[in-house]
Amino acid sequence: MAQQANGHDNASTDTTVEDIKEIAGRIREKSISVVERVSDGGAPFEQQAHTLMTESVDRITQQWIGELNRVCDNTKIIEQMVIAQAAKTKDELTRLHLLGVQAMKEAQRGHEVAERLADELEAMMAEKTLN
Repeated sequence: MAQQANGHDNASTDTTVEDIKEIAGRIREKSISVVERVSDGGAPFEQQAHTLMTESVDRITQQWIGELNRVCDNTKIIEQMVIAQAAKTKDELTRLHLLGVQAMKEAQRGHEVAERLADELEAMMAEKTLN
């Protein structure tokens, strides 16, 4: 069985190393370099122009963040207003409920008083008819 490194045949690894050495030799011979070109034939891109553009993007970004923070602050204010109004509404509902309970108790008591009065009047009327 052939000897393996990292699950691969060592012979193929040796071939790969030789290929890399060959490519490196060709690169040294040709002296490859990168040339910057501008499509309109103008001067190459300047660092100052690059700096100004990135600073401009930073300013625009900060303006957006500032506006978004204002929106966030406004929504927090509205959120607090909604919470306050909901609390007020719940308080009023509780007060209405308590008033309703009192009104039901008073109505029941009034009904009981009316029944007693009716009973007494009937008793008085029964006495008169007997006399």
